[in-house]
Amino acid sequence: MRFIEIILENSKSKEAKLFAPAKKAANNPETGITIQNKSAYHVIKDCANITVKYLPHYIFANYDCPFTELSGKFKRKEIEEFVSSTENDMVLKQLLIIILEQHGSVDIKPEVDMIDNNDLEFSDPYGEYGVGFFGQSTKKENNNSSVVDFLCELFDVT
Repeated sequence: MRFIEIILENSKSKEAKLFAPAKKAANNPETGITIQNKSAYHVIKDCANITVKYLPHYIFANYDCPFTELSGKFKRKEIEEFVSSTENDMVLKQLLIIILEQHGSVDIKPEVDMIDNNDLEFSDPYGEYGVGFFGQSTKKENNNSSVVDFLCELFDVT
């Protein structure tokens, strides 16, 4: 994803260069080494997968002034792709939350709607006690365009 590549490419942190080798190791943990213990294969693969997923979080957090340093580096299309991918990818959603919290002005937690007791189709022996916990549904707001607009403003996308 180009959004992640830009975060990594513009970093001065030496760890940003781990992304490509980690991706390689995630695909083939035996690249360049001889594994003598079979469990090491899985350790290398899993560590590489975690690095690929969470390195962007670490790198973004290490920017002194991320919005200044990354200003003008993104295109709207890249931000739209990133934001839309957060709907189905928990790790990218975490990165989005980190970015928004770094700015300190946006709360993107999902709203919670209460379900009416009459909508419950099962007999609840605990009565209304169960409604507060199990009677909640998460309503997903479709606020992607406002998040995209906000990120475009933060990163000075023209």
